[in-house]
Amino acid sequence: MTEFWEKAFTEKQLMWGVEPAQSAIVASDYFARMGAKDVLIPGVGYGRNAKAFLARGISVTGIEISETAIALARAQLALDIPIYHGSWRACRSTVGSTTVSSATGSFISWMPTGDRS
Repeated sequence: MTEFWEKAFTEKQLMWGVEPAQSAIVASDYFARMGAKDVLIPGVGYGRNAKAFLARGISVTGIEISETAIALARAQLALDIPIYHGSWRACRSTVGSTTVSSATGSFISWMPTGDRS
């Protein structure tokens, strides 16, 4: 998996652009309404989706398997957030005050049905 993402970020750099995805914007709005102060983004990539949370005053920590993506986050998006290098799928450790274990799903699927739009 590491080789795939290293190759992708090396060859395609900012492949999804620099603006957050609509799903990240919706999630960050919801998290802000719910009073979230911190968010952990497994597979943070080069951090474009982190920008949506940061814009709402939510602290972001990332986990990313690609060192190239982490370098892009620092150099191209000027993100100064903690990004831990490694696979979130294999992770069972403490990141800051958060215990991280393997999990799947999306932000949208964690929202109550009435808040999904």
